Amino acid sequence: METALVFTAGRADVVADEGSLRAHKAAAETAQHAAETRFDEVVQAHYQKVYNLVYRYLGDAEEACDVTQDVFLRAHQSFQHFRGDAAIYTWLYRIALNLCHNRLKQLHRRYRAEKHSLDAPLEVDGEQLQREWADWTRTPETLAERSELTRILRQAINSLPAEHRAAVILRDIEGLSYAEVADATGCSLEAIKSRLFRARSQLQSVLEPYLTDTVA
Repeated sequence: METALVFTAGRADVVADEGSLRAHKAAAETAQHAAETRFDEVVQAHYQKVYNLVYRYLGDAEEACDVTQDVFLRAHQSFQHFRGDAAIYTWLYRIALNLCHNRLKQLHRRYRAEKHSLDAPLEVDGEQLQREWADWTRTPETLAERSELTRILRQAINSLPAEHRAAVILRDIEGLSYAEVADATGCSLEAIKSRLFRARSQLQSVLEPYLTDTVA
């Protein structure tokens, strides 16, 4: 009889442990589902903003799509560790800027490699011929798609150093406050103000002749 009681008590402990495990598993699944729902809401609320930032930084729609996807993939992987010390969009912008910077490095390396390859002489029947390439950027259709001032502004922004370009895009185009720009870039307010001053001065020197012509 005593043995039966011990066995019954042990069985009760096992059942209790199994019930506790099921409860913990259910709670974990509920928490994970809630986190996924919150992240879906983050994507819906900020996807277009992040894409716009990346596109303005890279200047290429396809590259912007790829990098934006990478931004939210990185964000999803670390979302459970996001403690809310910064606003969600500045956290996303910080990820986006880092990926844009890395992507530009890759594109520049690829461009140098392709340029060297395309500029190399072409061998035909044992004779080396220089390659000639049509300039498709100056067709009437292409020129009609964009205004001259917009094109010049985009080129001027793209010519800025990476850290200056990021400051201009975040502050003057995306409309973030100085504090938010500092948070997104991981810099001090003084550094952001200095970068903006230098970037705006450079842009003004490039655009001033065109703005003067427009006003005249």
